[in-house]
Amino acid sequence: MPKKRSSAARSAARTAHVTSPALALDTDQQPDVGPAKRQWLWTTLRVAALAAAAATAYIARDSPHVLGLSSRSEDPPKSPSQNIGFMAQVLQKSQGQNICKPEGFVSDTYSDFDSVEALNHRVARPLDKLVHTKFFRTLKVDLYKPCQLWRTEGSCFQRDCIVQPLDASNVPAAWCAETVDQNSFGPFLRPEYTDKDFAIVNDETYGDGLWVDLVENPERFTGYAGAGANAVWMSIYQDNCFGVAPYLQDTAGGWGSQLVNIDGKSMPFVQPPHKRRELAPFLENLAEEDRGVTLPADVPREYRVFYRAISGLHASVSTHICAEYFNATSEQWEPNLGCFISRIGAFPDRLQNMYFNFVLLTRAIQKMEPYIASYDYTTGVVKDDRAVQRLIPKVLKAVRKAGLVFDDSELFLGSDGHELKAEFKENFRNISRIMDCTGCEKCRLWGKTQTLGLATALKALFSYPDRAFRGRFTSLDFKRNEVVALITTYFQFSRSLDAIEMFRGMYQNIVTDWRASQASQLPDK
Repeated sequence: MPKKRSSAARSAARTAHVTSPALALDTDQQPDVGPAKRQWLWTTLRVAALAAAAATAYIARDSPHVLGLSSRSEDPPKSPSQNIGFMAQVLQKSQGQNICKPEGFVSDTYSDFDSVEALNHRVARPLDKLVHTKFFRTLKVDLYKPCQLWRTEGSCFQRDCIVQPLDASNVPAAWCAETVDQNSFGPFLRPEYTDKDFAIVNDETYGDGLWVDLVENPERFTGYAGAGANAVWMSIYQDNCFGVAPYLQDTAGGWGSQLVNIDGKSMPFVQPPHKRRELAPFLENLAEEDRGVTLPADVPREYRVFYRAISGLHASVSTHICAEYFNATSEQWEPNLGCFISRIGAFPDRLQNMYFNFVLLTRAIQKMEPYIASYDYTTGVVKDDRAVQRLIPKVLKAVRKAGLVFDDSELFLGSDGHELKAEFKENFRNISRIMDCTGCEKCRLWGKTQTLGLATALKALFSYPDRAFRGRFTSLDFKRNEVVALITTYFQFSRSLDAIEMFRGMYQNIVTDWRASQASQLPDK
């Protein structure tokens, strides 16, 4: 709160200047102490005044909640909101101790938080191995499609923004057998999507695009930040989430650095308090509820699903950045707890929505199980092909045993269901277009890939009945890149849930170390 801080500092300086007894004395009435001593006295008084001002500014800078004070003396202390309580629970949950354990069901699903984490423990390892095989690490993406929505401010040319392309000789010929120039079709251009699609698909077998190795171009901190990075998420929320627009700030907006805000001013990471009882008030001070922005209770369920899907994607992206953050001092990639608190602590609903997206993707894979199990994953790399044949059944078995996690048959019912679904699809397709406006290649790669992954899940859930995934699959239309994006996105959310547990452990270590340091200072009995 810059205004409070600067006014406090000015007030302290003014008070020190007017009321300090030494400064208020008339120098003509003082005994003659000599020029040197008089100069020393004035210097000492000036330093004291500045120190008083700095101390007051420092106190005003810190959160009053962290200091144990109330920001408004007339307001009674408030208990943490439900969202903030959940965030505190997630950070404080301890293995085997059941401390502040997240409980209850993930909103708009039939799955509870514990079940989601348990399922992730079963699928995380096979998914990790799966996405490292040739079939799932190889993808064609149109990274140079111009932004059609606004004038972009240029591209990020930092090393970590650039995507390293895959040599075309390493791509199986069957995947690019129909490479043609779209412009040669004149007015009869091949469509970017069909009526069943929730995203712009960009079939790999024709048109523009760059073959990439997803493993060699991981989603992590790139340094891309500022107004351009924030504009992408601002546009997604404000123009495509059916009027459900949360508070956004640059510290949670882009793919890059939080250390510099849109106006170029320093935005240092916050650090969590050492005492557990101070965590919830600390998070409450960051939270968007304090700014009067919440998800309205009367929003239709279909709108909530849309919002949760986008919000969860946003949170997952931010989590990956914080989990693999470049420390310029050590020149190492490492997790950054302060980054996680700043990006997710200020928006606790996004944390919950990561769990929601994991459930949504789980249900889509459950529904698509026969199709995924029988898909042709042949690449010609014997070792990888055998690995896929071994790993796919493991993932499908774990997902099947999860039971009913989400009921897609409950959505888009009634007389306006068809119209609502059409609007839902068009808004989600528009997010594909917004990703073309990202000025960072690697951010664009992962934004488009995960948007396509979520869209593929929505397509399976809402464009086809269950019976379409039985038999010979003649009515299904899923491209290879959709299958890759679906499994890759499932793994990305699996990584996010793993990262939550990692950051939880980091916070526990802070609390443990603080307690140990306090105990060591106690006098021996």
